[in-house]
Amino acid sequence: MKSQHWDSKLEGEILDVCEDIASPVDAACLYGPRLYGRTSNNGEIKVLIVTSSRQPLLRSHKRKVAGVSASFLVIDRENFERDAEQGTLGELAVENIFTPYKPFINKDYLWRQEVMAKKRIISGLLDNLVLEFPEVCYDLYVRPEYFIYETMTRMASLFPPLTYGLINMLRGESKEENVRSMMKGIKKALAELAKEEKITLHRGGYVRIRKDYIETVKARRANLADIFRSFRKEVLHQVLRVFPRLTLSVPKDQETYATTLARFRNIFEEPVFKLEDSKRYLFVPTPLGLVALSDKTSIEGFVRKAVPKGKALSIEIDKIGGVLNSVYLVKFEGEDEEQHVVVKRFKDWYGLKWFPLALWAIGTRGFSVLGKSRLEKEYAINRFLSTQGMHVPKILYVSPNERLIFEEYVEGLNLVEILKNLSSKKIAAEEAGRILKEVGKTLAKVHKAGVALGDCKPENIVITRNGSVYILDLEQASRGGNQVWDIAEFLFYAGHYFPSITSREAVKLVTTEFVKGYLEAGGSPTNVGKASSARYVKVFSIFTPPHVLITISNCLKQSIKPKP
Repeated sequence: MKSQHWDSKLEGEILDVCEDIASPVDAACLYGPRLYGRTSNNGEIKVLIVTSSRQPLLRSHKRKVAGVSASFLVIDRENFERDAEQGTLGELAVENIFTPYKPFINKDYLWRQEVMAKKRIISGLLDNLVLEFPEVCYDLYVRPEYFIYETMTRMASLFPPLTYGLINMLRGESKEENVRSMMKGIKKALAELAKEEKITLHRGGYVRIRKDYIETVKARRANLADIFRSFRKEVLHQVLRVFPRLTLSVPKDQETYATTLARFRNIFEEPVFKLEDSKRYLFVPTPLGLVALSDKTSIEGFVRKAVPKGKALSIEIDKIGGVLNSVYLVKFEGEDEEQHVVVKRFKDWYGLKWFPLALWAIGTRGFSVLGKSRLEKEYAINRFLSTQGMHVPKILYVSPNERLIFEEYVEGLNLVEILKNLSSKKIAAEEAGRILKEVGKTLAKVHKAGVALGDCKPENIVITRNGSVYILDLEQASRGGNQVWDIAEFLFYAGHYFPSITSREAVKLVTTEFVKGYLEAGGSPTNVGKASSARYVKVFSIFTPPHVLITISNCLKQSIKPKP
């Protein structure tokens, strides 16, 4: 804030007006653009007054102070504190102490209300992060500045005329001082939330959401939608009720008003009028360092990051698959060796390509459709399973805005080839059975870790030379998902590689050995039993012959029968 905008004489006159219009005054502060250092000394003075009036009060006054236009927002103490603690006025009052302000009556009281309001707002933003990024939230590194920029964005969304003033506050030479002013209350609120064990304050200044708090938020997820709807109605009600009395915030000068409106109309068209992307302050870890969720790194950009001196001797990009996604194999050579990286681009699943898949599992299994959600699951579940000792491709980098994920290339034999070789008798039944048993054990370990793969087709499994079972595709995976679906999809979908009537014994081998491995590794017999039900059999009837479906279903039922 620019000190020349205020002096003791001016503050004395402001104090006299406060006592005149709202006696007794419990607390008062200066706020607004003039304080941010974005207007001249002739800019409008804005004053917030908290009074101990016993009657609910929210009104505005306009006066001249030292020849300068001044507006006074008066609110009773009870409503002010409720707005700070519960947001009952939609931050209408406390937004003026969320942004930079200068107290001149009862500084300590205003500081307590500021911290209370910021603590509540941050808690709400943490909840939103958990709901918006239900898998990645376990790995998020949050810079404290995120809470400022995300709050500003939400304020502007609720009341668009605020946008221009917020942009002015957060740019130019006054930006650093304004952010520092707001960060004092943010840091105090974060310290209190850390004591309540909702977050941890990580080295480097990052905030991490605690796992137990994430689980708490997810457990009450169903109620949050109702709370949000109720909150939104309350905000709209309050804004509509008080708006006629708050016209002081609209410039009186018609020319200035018209100019401001013109700026509003262009806010989302011209970059200079855009609020800073809050996702610049959300990060996820990769081997190449922390990556912001606003990252826009391209395939070529990744290669430059991956090669130590930033220059690859050669780059070759081949598309290797993808109907619902685009999958590329990128080969590039640095100074020492050639590297192979798999790159997935996650597209939104709309239109005719998605429609048959939706029909396939309707009523039995839901799928994540948005590319953003699928990329999140691929990243987060991959990292989680890796920490649990499972074999998954190592994630090298992620570019959220480009919806790209970069993974190591896993060399090996796709399980589909093994099934086809078994069907054509090009592989010994004993060898195929051993492999399928290992696959069953791997899936059991995944399930015991609390994860369902969601897309457990044989195509998504590779067997390396040393016999390790790698899971390649995790974009439909989730913590606490439908584990029965994994078993049913793997077996019934695998069955369509055995169309011949004479392949009944091979189908029995696949099912029996897979289930044997699953149960030996601690997989749930209940899951196995449920997978045999008609609910799952019907889904795969368009892929797999009826006699194969029946054989698999019977084998599943037999495998969990008590031994005589």
